[in-house]
Amino acid sequence: MGHSLRMLTRPQHVLLGDQVRLCAVLAAALLCAMPAAGSAPSADADTPQYPSPERSAGGLDTLRGTFDRDGALSLLTDNLRWAVDIAGRIRAPDDSGFTNQQFFGIDLLKTVSTKKRDIGTLLVQLYVDRNSNAPAFRETWDFKVRELHFNYHVTRRGGVNFRIGHIQIPYGLNLPPITGGTLRQFDTKPNLGHKVDWGTSFNGVNSAFVYEVALTRGSGFDYESKGDPYLVSGRIGTSNQQPFVLGFSGLHGKVFNTPNEAIIERTRIGIDARWQGGPIDALAQVSIGRDNDNSMGKPKTDVVKYFLDLSWRTPTEALLLYTQGDFRMTRPTATKSGPWTKLSFLRLGAQLALARHYWISADYAHELTRSGKPDVVRLELRYRFF
Repeated sequence: MGHSLRMLTRPQHVLLGDQVRLCAVLAAALLCAMPAAGSAPSADADTPQYPSPERSAGGLDTLRGTFDRDGALSLLTDNLRWAVDIAGRIRAPDDSGFTNQQFFGIDLLKTVSTKKRDIGTLLVQLYVDRNSNAPAFRETWDFKVRELHFNYHVTRRGGVNFRIGHIQIPYGLNLPPITGGTLRQFDTKPNLGHKVDWGTSFNGVNSAFVYEVALTRGSGFDYESKGDPYLVSGRIGTSNQQPFVLGFSGLHGKVFNTPNEAIIERTRIGIDARWQGGPIDALAQVSIGRDNDNSMGKPKTDVVKYFLDLSWRTPTEALLLYTQGDFRMTRPTATKSGPWTKLSFLRLGAQLALARHYWISADYAHELTRSGKPDVVRLELRYRFF
């Protein structure tokens, strides 16, 4: 363990680099990922950017309503899938009382087509929520754009697409079809600061690769220009249609931290992997990088993060059980030989489809290190109409 950590953190000047170096690497990855001219059509060319070979338990993210093709508004409703989402959550730390959150919204996915070909895909996820744990001045219904983007197919076979809007940050295990709005989340937001952001990307798929390179605002849900935040991010990986998937990611920029309105300069390089064998799904991610928080004179910090998710589902996909391990190490950059501050968590979770439109989810988080953070139990009841 100690030897592997030394191998990860020893050449910091090589691993972290600067923005120019990162952009060059991502550009080279993009060129390598593009399909050759005249290549055969890809089976997954018209699927979402990170298509999941499996469906969420009970179809929570994939089952959507459709409209009558012969209706008066067929131009708008053709190839349109929809769902109305309503949910309530309870969060109960063991050192205090519980808090609750409610949200509802609409989820739309439309393929825009002509008689000759598909032009692109429009995804709209608009929600309002209320969180009793929010500051008093925000403890009301709050409108949120979860995702809102159009992915234009530059080439017919999906090798090159241009996405614009409120998009998922392409890094590591940020896989929208698996964890859209569910209790089960991966390492993206704790590691990067945001899971979604306003901006644009070039992306594509072919029989061997999937890639996406993005330039985004760096402010997350809200578009905030204060402090000139930005993010350059990208991921290239093997085909998501294979049992084993391997990906490489990079990110650099200035992240707007909403709670204290601070600007954090952040760099990450990561590797992720996924293996599927029948009902078993194993995902892992390792990230190394550096944070430079200029607020209150905080020092530059080296960061090493490990994340693991192991899940099992029943043949009917009505029940999903999962466990997650999250391990983080930080150290002031100036203290090259100093001790690391460690923080790790274990999470156990389950998601059950009660009927065609109802799901109940629960999880339990326990800190393995001893920083004094409380154990937390969460419960969610969700109704999805389509």
